[in-house]
Amino acid sequence: MGGHFVVDDATLVDPGEWEQETWYSRSPGGSQLVHAGVNVRAGPVEINGAAEHARGGGDPTATTWNLEVKWAHPVSDRLSVGLDVQPAWTTQPVTRYAVTHFYGIASWKFEEDLLLHVNAGRDWYVRDRDFATGGIALEWAPVERWTLIGERYLQTGAHFFRAGGRWSPSPHWSWDLSYGKRLAGPGVSTWTFGLNYHSDGH
Repeated sequence: MGGHFVVDDATLVDPGEWEQETWYSRSPGGSQLVHAGVNVRAGPVEINGAAEHARGGGDPTATTWNLEVKWAHPVSDRLSVGLDVQPAWTTQPVTRYAVTHFYGIASWKFEEDLLLHVNAGRDWYVRDRDFATGGIALEWAPVERWTLIGERYLQTGAHFFRAGGRWSPSPHWSWDLSYGKRLAGPGVSTWTFGLNYHSDGH
């Protein structure tokens, strides 16, 4: 699915192509987060480097640096599976290793315009307890250039539901908008706006 949606899909960018993803999140309490990252293909895996800057809402300002390695493989015409590992470092006030996220991913294609994505794994924190992580998402493209996405997921001990959409005015550019509602546990509800660019390698 890409963009700021939490439940990942079991697909990779094609060789020679790359993607850039940027988004901005804000909670009703005033906390804000800015994310910028780039995905590239390296042989059988996709590599992502990203940075996030969070501030407000009573928490200290912090910057997080994230490295992601993602592998995915089609099992059939409809089913793809994969693995994803993401170590991350935080700067608050000095840079130190903070957490590794690891999960399995699967995508099932009901139709060309209707897909189901499932994730399950764990977050290993250095200075906190570990957390189970995962979720399920439905992606539907009812008309050309528009995609609707709904996802239910568990993240850092909190349960969320997110609903939103993506508009793709061209093969290269897309815009995201969604609302993530906290259902239970720590965390906050957020509005998120994203801008994505996909290169075809030319």
